[in-house]
Order: sequence, then C-alpha cells, then structure tokens
Amino acid sequence: MRTATPEDAVALTELSIRTMREAFGPPHNPAELVEAYIEETFSVEKIRRELLDSKATFLLTIGPDQEVVGYAKMRRNRPPRQLSGQHAIEIQRLYVSDRQIGKGLGRNLMESCLNLARHEGYQTVWLGVWERNKRAIAFYEKTGFQRCGWHYFQFGDERQRDYWMKKEV
Repeated sequence: MRTATPEDAVALTELSIRTMREAFGPPHNPAELVEAYIEETFSVEKIRRELLDSKATFLLTIGPDQEVVGYAKMRRNRPPRQLSGQHAIEIQRLYVSDRQIGKGLGRNLMESCLNLARHEGYQTVWLGVWERNKRAIAFYEKTGFQRCGWHYFQFGDERQRDYWMKKEV
C-alpha cells in the first residue's frame, strides 16, 4: 500500500474504469448509463488533476505483480449536514478489483483510510454508498460504519439514492 502520485494517473484511471464497470455495470445498471458516467468522470487528465488536489489523498493497493488492484480516495471536504460541527473527512471512493475481493485488501485499504484520518486529527470518517450496493453496505457495517442519512447521487441521467454512513475514529 502506498500514497498515489501524479505519475499513477494512467494506472489509476484504468483501475477506476474497471472497478466502476464491475461494481455498477449490468445487471445493476444499464451499460450505457455506466459508460456515460465513466466518460464524464474518469479520464487521465481528470484523475491527474484529482491527484494534484491538496484536499485529496489517494491510497493504492499494489498486487504481487506490481499492478494497482485497489484504491481509496480521501477528500477533505465539508461533511453533509447530518455531521455538521464534526471534524470529519470523507472516503469518496474505495474500490478493489473483483478478482482481488476476498483477500483482505478492502479491509487493509479501509484501515489505512482510518489511520490517515486519525493521524490528521479527524473525529469522524464518512462516505456515501448506493442503497442497492448490498455488498458494500455489508462491508462498511462490518467495519463499524453506521447510516446517518441519505442524499441523491446523479449517475448519468439517473438520480439514485445513496446512504450517508459514518464512523467515529
């Protein structure tokens, strides 16, 4: 595991696209909806800009063949109103390649996110998760997150509902 740099933009873009298709593609959503979101969100240049953003930190999980197989994006941003007044940091993205699921990489990635939050003095970590992503919700609950509200997330031309979840650190 290591912190990403702008030199990781190509590998991170490729993994972002692959994991987005794995997590949200058919049968969960129509392929054209997922592809439109990918086109809008994940390009090498956009990822490079995110890597250069001082409010963001990307953590990478590296596989045995030195391939990037998982990542998390921590974002220092104003939390949702349900957490107003709390010193909180967001896990904006946390994905592991499907072929790596079940090997403990997601748990290790989450622990690295929580450690980063503690190290930077945050009280709370929060995230949004699609209400239909049962596997992710179960993972977050298993790692101690609790629902604290919801919001709508624009996914292409469809408005989907995400749960806000939080964990005290």
